[in-house]
Parts: sequence; structure tokens; C-alpha cells
Amino acid sequence: MNVRFGVGLTVGCCAFALWAATVPGEPAPDIAVRDADGASVKLSAYRQKKHVALLTGSSPADWADTRRRLAALDTVLQFEDGAAGTMLIDKSGIVRRVVNGRVLSGSELAQFVEVWQSGKAYFLGYCARCHGEDGDNTACVDKVLTGVGRRLSPEQMRDALHIGEVNDREVVVRGEMIQRFQLDAILVYVNSL
Repeated sequence: MNVRFGVGLTVGCCAFALWAATVPGEPAPDIAVRDADGASVKLSAYRQKKHVALLTGSSPADWADTRRRLAALDTVLQFEDGAAGTMLIDKSGIVRRVVNGRVLSGSELAQFVEVWQSGKAYFLGYCARCHGEDGDNTACVDKVLTGVGRRLSPEQMRDALHIGEVNDREVVVRGEMIQRFQLDAILVYVNSL
């Protein structure tokens, strides 16, 4: 999913359009942003430590609730001025989810983070034995999943899975019966590989 809208940030001596260069599955730029306390910090300060929810645009009114929810998900909140948007960056510094035009907060932001994290857990439980932990294994399948979100739409990914309908809560994917919410989370995760 290519996201295109402008947030002018200064990195060193150069202007950088954050959203024009932001693609899930690719490294986040190491920019200096403000954290929830207003202190300036670089995104790299959290690599291998915490996930980062980067918000641009107006600050959420419910900082206390938002910070509490994200702390439970091992996620730190940072923000920058500019056009509205929300981005999840994982511990390795890779962009995983992007919403342009909206600043998520509170339970909505927590769910945005949690869906990706649970999708990764479900992927590791159901899919990694054939696809590998990072979606780059072809032991059981013809193509790697890395970059699939840039090649296929979510609907095309669903079609490629040949999902069997069991009932309104369960589906069968590749011989495994799983809950629909698990499949939805897996697709969010796979989209970010």
C-alpha cells in the first residue's frame, strides 16, 4: 500500500516528505520527532526496544488513556506536526501499518497496534511452518510473501487463499480451521511483510 501525502520534516539539512516515502514492510526513516512528553527523540532510540506509534497532525486529547493502552502493548507514542496520519513502526524499525488523513488515539490506536501484533502471532502459529517467520521461505510454497502487500490488494490476497466458509465465525484456510478475526489479523500482518 503506497501512502502519498506530505508531511515536511527536516532530517539533517534536507526536507523529507515522510508520507510520500512510507511503505509498509520498508524501514522507517530515522527522523527526530517529539514523544508524548514533548521531548525530541530519534526513532532509532526505540529500535530493538519498543514499537512506535507515530502520529502526525493534532495531538489526541486523551493522552493519558492512549499512553496507558499503548504501554500494555509495548508501544511508545511519538508525534510530529504536519498533515494528519498514524503509523506503526515495529521494534526493528520497519513500517507495519499506515493510516493517512487520520490521527488515531485511545482504544482505536490500541486496536490498530494490537491487530498487527496479533496477526504476527497467528501467522507464526499457522503459517510460518511453510512461509517462514518473515514470509521469505519457499519450502512448501512457490513464492515468498515478502512484499505481497505491494503486489496484491487485500481482496486479491483473500482470493489467493481459497478460503472455505464454515460459518459466520470460522473459515478454513489451507486445511486449517481458524476464526475470521484471526484471518483478518493475519492479512494485516502479511500486508506489512
